[in-house]
Amino acid sequence: MNTISSRMGDLMKENLDQLQCHFTWGPQKKTIDVDDMVYRLQDAITFATKYQARSYNQLAFVNCLQGNSEEAIQNLKEAERILRENHEDAFERNSIITYGNYAWVHYHMGQLAKAQSYLDKLEMICKPLTDGPHYTAMIPEVYGEKGWSLLRSASQYYEEAKKCFEKALEKDPDNTEWIMGKATVLFRLEAFSGTRESHERNQSVEYLRRVLELDPDDSMAMVLLALKLQGLNKREEAHILVEQALQKPSKDPYVFRYLAKFYRREEGV
Repeated sequence: MNTISSRMGDLMKENLDQLQCHFTWGPQKKTIDVDDMVYRLQDAITFATKYQARSYNQLAFVNCLQGNSEEAIQNLKEAERILRENHEDAFERNSIITYGNYAWVHYHMGQLAKAQSYLDKLEMICKPLTDGPHYTAMIPEVYGEKGWSLLRSASQYYEEAKKCFEKALEKDPDNTEWIMGKATVLFRLEAFSGTRESHERNQSVEYLRRVLELDPDDSMAMVLLALKLQGLNKREEAHILVEQALQKPSKDPYVFRYLAKFYRREEGV
């Protein structure tokens, strides 16, 4: 790389560092189990189809970490396709993280012109949404996806994930995706000894009930709430939730793992 190209790359890196996307968030190769994350993300793409775009976005990041940049581009194309289908009227707001990931992958591939094209797109999208740096906008869609990404990465990021969901809910309080994120991170933190949440062990119940109030068919919320109620000796309600979850068409393996955990606990009573 000649001096001019090197300088261009350095300037671009400064702009890329302003983005809100998987490449600028905390988790990196040394702090996550990459193979395990690939396995979990592929499971999510196969079974948790409601949020496939989010999973493809994070898989693109992991593939790029492993040097599979072409595969990462294909992941991002899938994420973009799904976002266009699912958010026709709000595609641009929902594409901020995908476009940021595109820019970073092309940068790592040495394709600076393509990387710049995505920075230009982001500037056009974000400028009307923010008074800050024009390459990103801290809107609920960004906070929420960041929260889920951190939640999937490692337990050391759970507290930050919780803050992200709280920020998303400030502007979008009835969004079941962010409510479920807050419920999930509380559920996990409550299980850790030594955390503030472990001394207030029932906060997640409120959020899980709210998810089911807004989306009565959410089988994951059912099984998590059943486990919490089981621990509170509210076994009748817990069993009703488990029966309802079993009647749902979910193929999510994590739903079945939590169901198995519920029945193992029952056998130990």
